[in-house]
Amino acid sequence: MQISPHFNKIVESLMVEGKFGVCNGITRVNDVKSGSSTLRKSPSGDRFKIYIPYAGQTITWEVILDNSCPEEPPDFIFEDSDFCPNVADIKSLVNWDIGDPHCLTKVIRELLVHYKTFHERLLEAHSRLQFEYSSLLDQTELSRDLIEVYSERTEKKIGPINFLIKLPVDFSDIPPYLTKDNPGENSAVLLILFPSPDSSRVTPQLYLSPRVEHAFGGSGNLRIPAFPSGGCLLDYVPDVYKLLQNKVEKTVQIYERRKELMAAFLSHFGRSVLEFDADGFFDISFLFEWNDFFFILYIELAPSFPQEAPVLTFQSIYHESKEKPYSEVHDKYPYSPRWSGPEMATRIKTYILDNIQAFQKQSVISGSL
Repeated sequence: MQISPHFNKIVESLMVEGKFGVCNGITRVNDVKSGSSTLRKSPSGDRFKIYIPYAGQTITWEVILDNSCPEEPPDFIFEDSDFCPNVADIKSLVNWDIGDPHCLTKVIRELLVHYKTFHERLLEAHSRLQFEYSSLLDQTELSRDLIEVYSERTEKKIGPINFLIKLPVDFSDIPPYLTKDNPGENSAVLLILFPSPDSSRVTPQLYLSPRVEHAFGGSGNLRIPAFPSGGCLLDYVPDVYKLLQNKVEKTVQIYERRKELMAAFLSHFGRSVLEFDADGFFDISFLFEWNDFFFILYIELAPSFPQEAPVLTFQSIYHESKEKPYSEVHDKYPYSPRWSGPEMATRIKTYILDNIQAFQKQSVISGSL
């Protein structure tokens, strides 16, 4: 069923702008129904469920509007029956204005503030969890806006308890990430799961936004330490923060080293360049001529550069070997990761000039026209 035209704008606004909380996740709308028993051909959906990412969970709330009285504020059914905020405290609900396309988004945002307070108060019944939370707020740079807590409860037990923490790492200098999709905000979010209030078996998980993960070379290139037995968030979270900050600094340094080397190659051989990676500066190729012999040179940098030397691939434009252009890979040549980009390019240029003749002869011997 489709949303009633009375509520189209407020629901569309929620779906576009409804990115709340620490993870800034997308709010989904589903299970659209009508409260009217009258059969209508036109869209008449005036009640639906919204799914909101919160503290590593997805919470589900049902929104109930009235198609016959669209100016009336909505009712809500919360999946957690203990959560029952005072309507008078929800100012955007008291001042509901269906003419404002953002009115529903404002109500949801305000309700989430009360929902967060509700779960923070649940921690007060457990001294360890209360200490974990209050110590993070009082003794680290983390503010309340950067932390969400969620306690799952049944008649028989309490847990798991989630702490979702947005680490305030500065990602402004990390390399650009060009993609057809919007990679979103740069962020690192740490999810800490306590199976029960007094459990010593605590599980941490780190979630990186696409651009940050790409800059680090994939999710496998950053491993966070296990949560130590008997440890506490006050010690563990700053350690993960420092690990990330150091990784960012190293990533930026290596990126600048690659960029410096590519600039040096362009300075030496700019008129011969075929193409180069202007995003990450990982590779560049040239068409060279030496004594009327033409060949292509590919230069590739590994993610571990500058510890590993650039890989040089000489490729003949005349000769084939096994139905492919004849080529030679050179990666065992004099090299030091301590050289600057200009010095590295100059030494590689010398190596190329010293090896062109041998490559030409070998391509004639080993290849076919």
